[in-house]
Amino acid sequence: MTDPQRLPIHVRAIRAEAWKVSDTELDVSGHLVDDRPQGAPVWFDLAPTSTIHDMRLTIRVRYPDLVITRAAGSMTTHPYTICPEALPPLEKLVGISVAQGFTRAVNERLGRQLGCAHLTALIQALGPVVRQAVGAAFRDERQPPRADRDAWWVDTCHAWRAQGPLHARLVAGDIEGMRALSARRGSA
Repeated sequence: MTDPQRLPIHVRAIRAEAWKVSDTELDVSGHLVDDRPQGAPVWFDLAPTSTIHDMRLTIRVRYPDLVITRAAGSMTTHPYTICPEALPPLEKLVGISVAQGFTRAVNERLGRQLGCAHLTALIQALGPVVRQAVGAAFRDERQPPRADRDAWWVDTCHAWRAQGPLHARLVAGDIEGMRALSARRGSA
């Protein structure tokens, strides 16, 4: 939309990347930036920048159980001097599984007054990145998926719902049927 009266008030960007660091580990990093293009609130001493949050988080995840073995973060820009106090609690992520109950486990350890809402949002954004990266890092994607090995996809989204079309084709070993359901470039 090009309405000249429509000015952005708050812009959040999240970028995530995953790296295979060993035969059994991934590092997954996220970067969150919040900008206020019209200027930061007057009670923030952030002049001359419009960036109010610039934060990074890296977790190490063990394969195949997808348990976090290390977590560390940093804050380049934050509105209050006490914000970095939310960094040491990131260690509470160690030991939780990204495969099962991840959102709840993160919220129990770092939600609300226990942590930083912005870091928590970033952590939550990394969960699906781990799941996507695991397939690319630890299985040969040139080989067709198998129900006995690749069932972790089931119930991760609408497309992979149990007994849905993709799941049924996976169970049947119908790779051509799965390919027929894949989206073509430019399709809606």
